[in-house]
Amino acid sequence: MVTNQTIRASQANEQRYRHLFKNMPICIFVVNLEVTPATILEVNRRTELVYGYTAGELVGQPAARLVPEESRTSAQNILQRVQRGATVTMETTNQHRDGTTFPVRVIATLDPTNSGRMITAVEDITAEIQRRTETDAIEAERLRIAHEIHDGVAQSLGALRFKSALWSHMAETLPPGMRAALDELQIVLTTAIEDIRRAIFALRPVDLESLGFLSALTRLVTDFGDQNQLLAQLEISGSNNSLPASHEMPLFRIIQEGLNNINQHAHASSVLVHLKVDEAGGLILSLKDNGLGFEPNLTSAGIHTGHFGLIQMRERILGLGGTLDIHSAPGEGTELIITLPPVTKEVNNGPD
Repeated sequence: MVTNQTIRASQANEQRYRHLFKNMPICIFVVNLEVTPATILEVNRRTELVYGYTAGELVGQPAARLVPEESRTSAQNILQRVQRGATVTMETTNQHRDGTTFPVRVIATLDPTNSGRMITAVEDITAEIQRRTETDAIEAERLRIAHEIHDGVAQSLGALRFKSALWSHMAETLPPGMRAALDELQIVLTTAIEDIRRAIFALRPVDLESLGFLSALTRLVTDFGDQNQLLAQLEISGSNNSLPASHEMPLFRIIQEGLNNINQHAHASSVLVHLKVDEAGGLILSLKDNGLGFEPNLTSAGIHTGHFGLIQMRERILGLGGTLDIHSAPGEGTELIITLPPVTKEVNNGPD
């Protein structure tokens, strides 16, 4: 016999579930798969805010009503795969009540208590797409600048170094002062060309999508060691598969900036890059060198101390919600410890 206490506990659990469902900061649909076309059975408050319909206007309507014509095939594909028991994650397009479209990430699965129903979570990813577009534009600009430096200044300096070497060979009978000046010119040009090559190396984009983040990072660290004639090592630990995709490019650039800063200021013979990712997707990154070291408290002066790169790096890390700690002392090398939190989903907060 069911006691009143058990009934009350069940009702309390149901009430908590209903409260959670209604107030989730992401659009939730319950869809009836037993009719054709599949129809909406229930939506939460976030759905009303994002799509511009009331719950009463959506319940009983075909789910395809919220999908523009060009995305109907993708929506049908999601339905078919879910009906076969799959959990589907897909980026596609939905439309507001006024007909305007917006990008979404859809996660759909069967209701575990009723196989005739589908539970669908829909996230508006307009802001995320905008960030991707900006990142692509930045990478394209970096590539353009790297090509211009390589094809312009680097080629001109290389030609000038060749000519100065020729002049130096021809100047054996000239006064010693002129010969010394030509030798000095050779040294200056060689140093300038090496600096430009390092700048091109730092600017060039890396195709993370085709290489994969870890392969690209391995190549970056290896190439950095080869370019600068030092021992560069990469260590990775923890749950690598938990690293959020949205962290990959910013993290890659942070490491690239850190290595470039080491090259410019540390005069180190070895560098260790250690990356640890936890199960939730948070990470700890360490960049450690055995170089000259410095007084971290002086970096607030930025340009005056020669560590303006650290100021830029800190700004990038803070923008991701992370932290940067600097452990260094003159003559004792430097370790940068960067932490980045797990990614949290962004939503467009409209009036409630």
